Amino acid sequence: MTGRNIKMAAVAFTAIITLTGCGTQLYDMTDAEQSLIANYSAYVVAKHNIYQQDGMTNATEDTEDTEKVDEASTDNSHSQDDKTSEAGNDKNSNSQKEPSATQEKKVSLAEATGYGSLDITYDGVNESDVYNEGSYYSMTAESGNTFAIMKFTLKNPTGEDINVDMFGNARTYKATFPDGKEYTAEGTFLTYSLNTFQGTVKAGGSVDVVLLFKIPQGTACDNITMSVIKDNEKSLIEL
Repeated sequence: MTGRNIKMAAVAFTAIITLTGCGTQLYDMTDAEQSLIANYSAYVVAKHNIYQQDGMTNATEDTEDTEKVDEASTDNSHSQDDKTSEAGNDKNSNSQKEPSATQEKKVSLAEATGYGSLDITYDGVNESDVYNEGSYYSMTAESGNTFAIMKFTLKNPTGEDINVDMFGNARTYKATFPDGKEYTAEGTFLTYSLNTFQGTVKAGGSVDVVLLFKIPQGTACDNITMSVIKDNEKSLIEL
């Protein structure tokens, strides 16, 4: 099933279960299916909301600020013409400034995810052109590619339940394979993907999750190194 068909099917399915005016009995969804719909809805909103990282904004304040900027630009337009040379020198000076380098440190995967109270273990990797989650969702790698499916276990060694929201903590997961290339984990809305998992890990319990990396067919999958990026800080992971 292609990505477009998946989205259309999810939207259609959501519409079907919400339109009940004709007396049609609601479809009885499993917990996994309900979680899939919720994750997909959050995924679509986050993907298309350009202000996702800024949170909610006040439209009135934004409008007033824009008007002030426009007025200031008009008032200063003539004076700027007289200072072209000076402004040009300043602009060149700014353009030569390099962005701050990404910091790197070596930590456990649990620490990198922001859930240091969990034990997150790496359970190996499989390769497949198709990945299925249960009987309700499937992903297919494009021609010439395959999925490296890295498997992990989230363990809760504490005496209290831990609520986990990997989808909302805005981290980027990367892996470097023996070909020397670094790949970014697929931004899927899988229910049991490490980068999108939302749920509760019971006290003393565990949950199995995965990370999908789309790589060229024939790429070796041994000796993988992994990193997690948050706020321009890159954490190297000990697998």
